[in-house]
Amino acid sequence: MLQTRRARHRPLALAVAFFSVLAWLGLGSLAHAGAATASGGEFVPVSPSSKIVDTRSSLGVTTALGAASTTSFQVTGVGGVPSSGVSAVSLVVKAVNATSSGSYLELWPDGTTKPSPGSTVNFASGSPTSNAAIVAVGSNGMIDVYNSSGSVDLVVDVSGYFTGDGGAASSGGYVPVTQSRLVDTRNGTGAPTAQIAPGGTLNVQIDGEAGITDEASVYANLIVPASGDHGALYAYASGGSSGQPVVDYKSVTTSQGAVIPVGTDGQITLKNGSSTQSIDVVLDVYGYFSEAASDGGLFTAVQDRLLDTRTSTAVPAGESVSVMVGGRDGVPTSFGAAVLNVTTTGQQSSGYLRVWPTGQPMPTTTSVDSFQTNTSTADLVIAQPGDQGAVSFYNGSSGTIQLIVDLEGWFSIDGNSDDGALATLPPVEPSETDLTEAPTDPEAATSEPAAPTDTASSDITPYPATCNPHGVYKPSSLKGKYIHAIGPSQTNYNNTSSKATSTFTAEVTGTVGIALSGSLKVTLNELVAQQEATFGINFSASLTAKLGNSITVTIPPHSSVGAKYGVWRRHIVGTSYNVTSLCGHVNVSTVKSYTPYTVGWYTWQN
Repeated sequence: MLQTRRARHRPLALAVAFFSVLAWLGLGSLAHAGAATASGGEFVPVSPSSKIVDTRSSLGVTTALGAASTTSFQVTGVGGVPSSGVSAVSLVVKAVNATSSGSYLELWPDGTTKPSPGSTVNFASGSPTSNAAIVAVGSNGMIDVYNSSGSVDLVVDVSGYFTGDGGAASSGGYVPVTQSRLVDTRNGTGAPTAQIAPGGTLNVQIDGEAGITDEASVYANLIVPASGDHGALYAYASGGSSGQPVVDYKSVTTSQGAVIPVGTDGQITLKNGSSTQSIDVVLDVYGYFSEAASDGGLFTAVQDRLLDTRTSTAVPAGESVSVMVGGRDGVPTSFGAAVLNVTTTGQQSSGYLRVWPTGQPMPTTTSVDSFQTNTSTADLVIAQPGDQGAVSFYNGSSGTIQLIVDLEGWFSIDGNSDDGALATLPPVEPSETDLTEAPTDPEAATSEPAAPTDTASSDITPYPATCNPHGVYKPSSLKGKYIHAIGPSQTNYNNTSSKATSTFTAEVTGTVGIALSGSLKVTLNELVAQQEATFGINFSASLTAKLGNSITVTIPPHSSVGAKYGVWRRHIVGTSYNVTSLCGHVNVSTVKSYTPYTVGWYTWQN
């Protein structure tokens, strides 16, 4: 059920200097012949998460996995996953009772060639080790798993699935946001400064935070700082059942990516599964799966190894490496996010990784893959691309590390096409009943930011004592594409038994500007500049659709095709506010904009 929620946004400042070691060449081949690809679609959460394999009780697989063995297990038709129309699944994969001092699990769709090399979970004997994964399913609805050495019990939990051919239409495109730390119980960020007691819970507000709105699930990286003991952390929709654990934490710092359903109140619940140990929790958000079918990118599964520094040069302490994703393994140069399994090994000291879009400032608060000396750890990351479709990784330790990056798939920018290609979707235009073609703060749009009229809020900082009053705008969430049509829609019907072509021509001309809601405290040009810098897309304050522009399309037999010509705009959510002379923030407003970026056609088949 779609819920109406009031969005609240928090601005995030990111600034740090870093040294980048580019790895366009030499750190992994450009492509592998064994790369496995499968088309995907929208995400549907399974809430609560469900256990589908546990070799300890012969659930799904009857015996523990042997050394150098491959085992298959059923995914479709079990644990809340439909029996058909599924392209891929979101899993938590756990290795338990391992006998090897160092082994790994690799997963891939049954009936296809095993990607080599690749890994999903890296583990050793001792406490359970888990990791999240997004894996395509075979045509028979099964997945294969390979265990490299020793024997190990396998536990698999499913948290959702992606629709495919024959799947029912549903909401769930992926929307990346500027990564942000929402919770850190060690210092009171987003929660009380207090550990979660044994068996205790903590509710976390998701909706309205960090640009997240109209979400069904959130993708986050969860960190349990050194707890002194092992245990399980649950994360689930507020008001729902806890389902299965998302992180098996150890006595040392443990981190893991997770896809978490969000409750109707816009919150999730974190539960400490230990009966004896209190824990701190850190939660960083990177994106969400939308409730709205017109928002977010669709998923395509593809497996390949993008980087392995063991064949070249280790990543030095305090330095970074960039990995090209776009243009490889069928991934377009422009895409929404990459699903990566990131493994660190051979570490000289403990530390963490940071991941961010290449060419943008490195985040200073968020992190993934907390690792220990001389261990191998893996973490799922859904990462936004930067320059030329690349992703950067920072070694946050005092020693060198070996870094392995495996591709599990990618998300398109969103589900709508602006290239004139024939679509089966109906024509798309947003409802703009609360929007205008000019900002709601006229002074800000024309020249200088509007003067503050409110009393400064409580976030005034003691230093510096004074500030130059100014307006601020910060975009946080890049959402769907929408066409603002110039002139009426056109249609043509092919009443023959063969394919036919039809040419549509624009009969009017017109200019389309930025549609806004909320109170903007900067000029339109600054809004455009900030959006371009954040998302790497060329935007304009206005674009003109020309008279006489044409497009030719092929119409299937006994079918009709419709066409619209106009200006394509991106739906962007952000915040705008005034900074006072006392350095406080006043007049804070959520700003939603539809910003022009290209002129073109939208065609669809009826």
